[in-house]
Amino acid sequence: MSVENSEERVDAITESGANSLAVRYGEAFAAHLAEGGESGLGAAYDLGRKAVVEQLGAIDLTEAHHQALQVALARASTDRHDKVIRAAAEFLREALSTFEIAARGYHEVQQTARIEHEHVEQLRALADASVAINSTLSAEEILQLTADAAREVIGARRASVAIMHTEPRRPPLSATSPPGLSDGEANPARLSVTLRAHGQDLGALEVVDVPGRVFSPREDAILTQLGQLSSVAIANARLYGRERTIARTLQRSLRPGELPEVPGLAAAVRFHPAGEGVELGGDFYDLYRARDGGWAALIGDIQGKGPEAAAATALARHTLRAAATYEHRPSGVLSLLHKELREQLGDGRFCTVAYAYMQVVPGHVRLELACGGHPLPMVLHRDGTVEEVGRLGTLLGSDADPLLADVVIELDNGDVIVFYTDGVTEVRRDRREIFGSDQLAALLATCGGLAPDQIAERVEQAVLEASQGRLRDDVAILVLGPEPVPVGEAVILPAAE
Repeated sequence: MSVENSEERVDAITESGANSLAVRYGEAFAAHLAEGGESGLGAAYDLGRKAVVEQLGAIDLTEAHHQALQVALARASTDRHDKVIRAAAEFLREALSTFEIAARGYHEVQQTARIEHEHVEQLRALADASVAINSTLSAEEILQLTADAAREVIGARRASVAIMHTEPRRPPLSATSPPGLSDGEANPARLSVTLRAHGQDLGALEVVDVPGRVFSPREDAILTQLGQLSSVAIANARLYGRERTIARTLQRSLRPGELPEVPGLAAAVRFHPAGEGVELGGDFYDLYRARDGGWAALIGDIQGKGPEAAAATALARHTLRAAATYEHRPSGVLSLLHKELREQLGDGRFCTVAYAYMQVVPGHVRLELACGGHPLPMVLHRDGTVEEVGRLGTLLGSDADPLLADVVIELDNGDVIVFYTDGVTEVRRDRREIFGSDQLAALLATCGGLAPDQIAERVEQAVLEASQGRLRDDVAILVLGPEPVPVGEAVILPAAE
């Protein structure tokens, strides 16, 4: 048979198949319009599958669709044409889906698609791991995330990572994924990369799989990328850890630890730095012996955060202690602090301080109080009433000369005075005040008869709950009051000066 005759026969067979397809397509489409539902779409899919088997093309299927649609439109009323056209489009899409599947069915295309899909999934997993690792500040957590990511991205049975400890003679830090899983087989396939940061070797990352597996260059490159981002995160975590240790050490040095025992005085303090403790805050408090047998109690807040605020805090605390040795008037002590801040700080930084000079006898405390721009303390009386005490003076360290006043306050048996910083009364969420001065006063009104430590605990918990544990400013609370005097004992009041 000649080539021409062979081609003519193939064309004839194809034309016959196309005509048969048109008939079947028209019948199936008419049934779909009549019945609707998924069964009709199933018939469309079957038509496409049979067209592929019969080696018909998408053009043949489209022509059959066009003929069926013309017949359907001719039979349908005008108001149903839109519905018929939409149903036809849905029917055709289902029929053509088989051709798309067939096109992807060739071995070479399938293999390429599989490889590309795996690569995309690996890169997506690597990106997810990068986000998780870089949002973690603990070296131990970074190691575990790295091991888990390596096992997932490479598709290995096991992954492990280990780095040298920063302290000499300490064992390396390590993590495995899954935790505690051994190799399980002799001579497993291994792929490893070295972790390096700032020109120094930190450790190694390794994945392990069944014997005989050959890791591809692409998998080597992906594991290397994971090792690089892990190395940077570990280096940053170590740097952050050192900064946090320095910051916490400085913070401890800038405020007293336990309050001293003062005969006849009950005292309690609570302090919470905002954030993670790396940014040094400016809140401080103190309680110490002053001149003429009295005691000084104070609480203050330096503007800003960071090393500059820390330096100003140290200057304020030491100046106040030095001034208290030869000046007992609170306004005089704060005036000296104002002068020192103006002379020593050239950045215009200011601070607020509530300072009290106290004379303590059993069952009674006499305070002389001055407030330099600081929130006024609150006194909780034994009957549950609450009042602000003192007079609000000007900021210390500002350009203006300070206006300060001394106010005498008498605390009897059962009374307490509560000093606090603005981190207590400026708890906000979505620009709304959640816990402020009114809320503090209302809370204190429920604390009548409680000891200073119990009151400080209640205020602390209220602030932490209101802020949901995310403090935006340091919180300092200092509560003082006379120790209770047993019934029947006389109370000797200090002589007025």
